[in-house]
Amino acid sequence: MNFKQYIKLIEQNTVGKHNDFATSAFLPSDWTGSEMPDINMPFLSSLDIQVPTTIRRSIISNIIKNKNPIVIELEDGTKLNLSLDEFNRINKNPCIGQTAQVTFQRNVTDNSNNASKIIKIEIS
Repeated sequence: MNFKQYIKLIEQNTVGKHNDFATSAFLPSDWTGSEMPDINMPFLSSLDIQVPTTIRRSIISNIIKNKNPIVIELEDGTKLNLSLDEFNRINKNPCIGQTAQVTFQRNVTDNSNNASKIIKIEIS
C-alpha cells in the first residue's frame, strides 16, 4: 500500500463530515491593535484569533418564557434558545413587537439550521 492509498483509506474511515474551509483567522496582534509591537523586537509579535460574527436584526414575533430553554422567535425566522441566565443578561425586558439585534459567533456564509453561540442581544 502506498501513501496515497493509505490517506484515502483513512479518510474513508473517519466519522462525520470534513470541514475544509476556514472558520477563523490568525492575525498578528499589531494588525488587530490588541497589542503594541515591541520597538526592540518588532518581528516577535503575538497572534490573535479572529472569530467571524454575524448580526441579525429583526422584530420579536413570539416569546415562550414558561419552558426551558426560553424561546424567542424573530420575524426573519431566527429562533433563540436561551437559558434563564442568558435571558436575564439581555439589556431590556424583551416584548413582542420590539426590535432585537443579535450577534452570533458564526461564519457569514453558513446558512444551515445549526445552533450558533449568541454573543450579545440588544433590545431597542
